[in-house]
Amino acid sequence: MAKLTILQMMTAALGEMGLPAPASVVNSQDSTAVQMLALANREAKECRARTNGSGGWGQLRKENVFQVQSTGVIPGCSYSKNGNVITIGTPPTQAPKVGWVLSTSGGSNATGFSYPTYVTAVNGSSITVSNTASMDNSNVAMAFGQESYPLPSDYDYMIAGTPWDRGFRWPLLGPLTPQEWQSLKSGLSPTGPRRRFRIMLGAFYLDPIPYDSNLLVYEYYSTAFATGADGSAKTAFTADTDIYVLPDDTMILGMLWRYKRAKGLDYSEEYALYESVLTRELGRDASAPALQLDHSASGIRLLSTQQIPDTGYGIT
Repeated sequence: MAKLTILQMMTAALGEMGLPAPASVVNSQDSTAVQMLALANREAKECRARTNGSGGWGQLRKENVFQVQSTGVIPGCSYSKNGNVITIGTPPTQAPKVGWVLSTSGGSNATGFSYPTYVTAVNGSSITVSNTASMDNSNVAMAFGQESYPLPSDYDYMIAGTPWDRGFRWPLLGPLTPQEWQSLKSGLSPTGPRRRFRIMLGAFYLDPIPYDSNLLVYEYYSTAFATGADGSAKTAFTADTDIYVLPDDTMILGMLWRYKRAKGLDYSEEYALYESVLTRELGRDASAPALQLDHSASGIRLLSTQQIPDTGYGIT
């Protein structure tokens, strides 16, 4: 069944109340259209936040895949005590960028610099950094990497257990608490080989600083409840042709009871119907788990050693 536009859904809701529908919704001067648009955005935000046994609407769960950015380990690097310029020997495939951080991973030797040491300028084989070296060092391997990665523009929250490193084929550890993060960054404890993450300042932070180019992935719950005619994800209805990603019936019924409540009218019947339809749609959205017959399956076991006969094993 084709999805309705926000204008069509509003027309349906007003029609059920016997009210005339405006020719346009967005940028309309009609007071009813203005109010209904505000109610539609409110309904979408509240409906988006409703959960079920699977944690929320499947249409709002998204996957973010991104590539770790780094120079890789660069051999033949050198620096001088009290200096802030690192001379690299072999030019890396990916040159370091301003804002990247000196890494201590993968065999990179960064013992002469404290964390965090940022790249402040790149001039050929000369890399200027934010800290000065505490010792002389020559012909050592070094690496620079991007520590933080922006979250998607429609990011609401991360779905637990979904962050993975597809290069190393292991789950990421985290999210780290502020205390754990400071222990790793400010203390003397080693970080180990595993990759950790923390969400802060609207970004996805990695520890240790990358030295590779692996693909990372995590799933998140989106704030984008609408889709534009061009397929763009939207966090508000901004055009008459916008489509609601959640069930149309919940939007129509949601506008109905919200409009009546706003006007001081009795909306109990409309609200009861709305809740009934919403419960139904949420239930349908969360597919039921498969019942496993495998004896090693978790949960309720329908076939186990308890069903094995003492003799015969079913052979007659």
